[in-house]
Amino acid sequence: MRCKFFLKLKKSQSHVEMIVSFVLFVSFVIFLLLVFNPQKYTPLSYGSIDAVQTILMNNLSVEYNYTSVILDEKLFEPPVSNPALPPSISLGSCFKIDSIAGINGALAVKDMNGVITYSRNESDGKIVIKSSNSLDSVKFYGIYSSDFFSELSNSCPNADPVSLEKFRNYSLGILSTKSAVLYENIEELNKSYYLDYEGLKGSLGIKNDFSFTIRNETDYFFNTTSKQPQNINILSREIPFGSINKTGNTQNLFINLGVW
Repeated sequence: MRCKFFLKLKKSQSHVEMIVSFVLFVSFVIFLLLVFNPQKYTPLSYGSIDAVQTILMNNLSVEYNYTSVILDEKLFEPPVSNPALPPSISLGSCFKIDSIAGINGALAVKDMNGVITYSRNESDGKIVIKSSNSLDSVKFYGIYSSDFFSELSNSCPNADPVSLEKFRNYSLGILSTKSAVLYENIEELNKSYYLDYEGLKGSLGIKNDFSFTIRNETDYFFNTTSKQPQNINILSREIPFGSINKTGNTQNLFINLGVW
C-alpha cells in the first residue's frame, strides 16, 4: 500500500515538472520575440501612422521664396528712336532686372504657361531672365529662389541683356515663402528604403515598420509594398501633396502610407 502511494506521488511530480518546463519554455520563446522583434509588439493605432506621416513629410519638404515679375506690354513693341520710351525686348532674348530682397539663392523662373526659362544671378545682384518665345506668355514670370535649385546652362542669345527699370518697365508681386516636397528627396528615400531599411528607420526615428507608394493622377512612380508582410494588420492612409524638383518643375502627387 505504501509503495502504491509513492508511485502515485512520483507520477504527480512528473506531471508538475512537465507543466513547469512547458511554461518556462513558452516564457523563454516570448522573451526572445520581445527582444529580437520588439516592433511587432508596438501598439498600432492611427497615432502610429500620424507619427510616420509627420516624420516623412518633414524630412522630404523644403522651403523656397517666390515672387513674380510683370513686364510692361510696351516692352515688346518694335524699337523706336525716342529714348524716353522703354527699350524693346525681342521674343526669346534676355532682360535684366534689379535685385529683389528675399530672392538671393539659386533661381528657377517660369513664364505664364509654366515653362521654365533660363535665369541667373549677376555679381552685382541683378537678375537676368530669358523672355518667352510666345507673346501670350511673355509678360509674366514666376521667380523661385532657394539653394537647392540647379540653374540652367546659359542660353541668352544677346550677350548684353536689356536693363529694365523698376516701376517704369516692370512691377513685382508679393514675396512669399512656400513649402513643398523636393522630388529628389523622394528618390533618395526610395533608394535608402531598399539599400538600408533599418538604417533609414533609425536615422528618421521611426518606430513602426512602414511602406509607401507615390503617384500622380495616372501613374505610380515609387512602390515599396512588396516589403509588406502577409497576414498582418496594416493601417494605410493616402495624403495629397505638392512637389517641386531642382529645376523648378512642380506637380501634385499622392503618397499612400502603410504602417504595421
